[in-house]
Amino acid sequence: MASDATLIQNVRRVDPDSSSSSSENEHAVLFEGGKVLAWLSSGEAEDLKKRQELDCIDGNGHWLLPGWIDLQVNDIEWLAQGFQDAVDHAQRIREVYKYQIEIGVTSIVLATLAAPENEILAYLEGMAHVLHSDGENPLDAMCLGALLEGTFMNPAFHGAHNPEFVFPPNKAQLDTFLQHDSVRFINIAPEMSEDALEVIAYAKSHGLKIGIGHAKPSAERTREAVQAGLEYVIHLGNGPTGSSLKSFGGGGLFEEALYNDGLTATIIADGYHLDPRLVRDIIERKEDQGVVAVSDAGFALGNPAGDFEVFGVQGQVSSNGEYLQVKRKEPPGALAHLSSDFAPLFGSASDMKAIFNCLLNLFTQPMTGIYHREHAQLELEDALKLASKLCSSNPAHLTGKTDRGRLNVSERADAILLNVTGEPGHHSIEIKDVFLCGQRW
Repeated sequence: MASDATLIQNVRRVDPDSSSSSSENEHAVLFEGGKVLAWLSSGEAEDLKKRQELDCIDGNGHWLLPGWIDLQVNDIEWLAQGFQDAVDHAQRIREVYKYQIEIGVTSIVLATLAAPENEILAYLEGMAHVLHSDGENPLDAMCLGALLEGTFMNPAFHGAHNPEFVFPPNKAQLDTFLQHDSVRFINIAPEMSEDALEVIAYAKSHGLKIGIGHAKPSAERTREAVQAGLEYVIHLGNGPTGSSLKSFGGGGLFEEALYNDGLTATIIADGYHLDPRLVRDIIERKEDQGVVAVSDAGFALGNPAGDFEVFGVQGQVSSNGEYLQVKRKEPPGALAHLSSDFAPLFGSASDMKAIFNCLLNLFTQPMTGIYHREHAQLELEDALKLASKLCSSNPAHLTGKTDRGRLNVSERADAILLNVTGEPGHHSIEIKDVFLCGQRW
């Protein structure tokens, strides 16, 4: 047995791809060589301990589930400082990884902002140092590359991005950003140029995963983009996401995202960016395999303690610490709160631990939907499986990384040992241990 073998006993396995309940409450798992070597019964684990010297961990009956995969994290605090050297970017990225693994994230995509080209290129070069490091730092195994988010969006839907640095999709500019081989995901608004579909197909031919967000194409244009290589919607319902209830063009992006099985919908399930009822509705309509949960965290190293400023916009953390809001220079009008335009969100204050916890509580209570009349309450184990599907196995599938997002034999041993307390709809989660490629953190 290899010296890096680890046996974890007395755990309850969460398998996001299993439709059946566990046959027994206690399991044991053996990690070796960075992978899951075997799942064992309690008796088999005890026999193995007698025959081999192992690093043994008692799971104390907690849940063992796949590590979380966050496909969209923003380091606004860092990127808003302007140009940084690629080496400094690489160091910062590894600081982000160290913070993120402690909250259960074992694979991560960091997003760029709409910014001057030289600033983006330096960041992408720093990402390349991490992505192609040949394991010089164990945390580099978390790296899934960069999401080029802001550059080719619709400037009318720029959100917190600077529209001065948003451009129509074009191959020449895309080639510039691909030179460091660190972009793995890209946001392209297909309504922003006649040849945007060609740019999508071109990006697809270079192995990129193409998303659409901060955009408002018609449903018909969106379908054409799917045929060209578009695969997913970036934070559906936010950004914002263009919508149309009219029949012209088949509707808008939001409607096509719900309708089209060729599009995976990523959602910010923090309880604020989307009405919780709508989260359940989207999952019901897309079915659980068509939805991925992301944090879209604005601050990759945790939220600031007080007020902050990004690109001249003043912001503050909400009083409950669960979302970021625009700090208004003047009090809103007396009737502002009565308008549907009253939206104080600045960006996401959540991380994947909070997202998972929020999903767990959504799933363990009955709920009246908006488009669906009723959503059933799930038992805790089924809720853990569904939340793990959205936070682990579905994002792994979208990335094409078939070796993670689950804990099957011969797959990567990225795992979280989790304690769950509280009542249905009011559960709290506590991370007891995190494992990256079988190594305990």
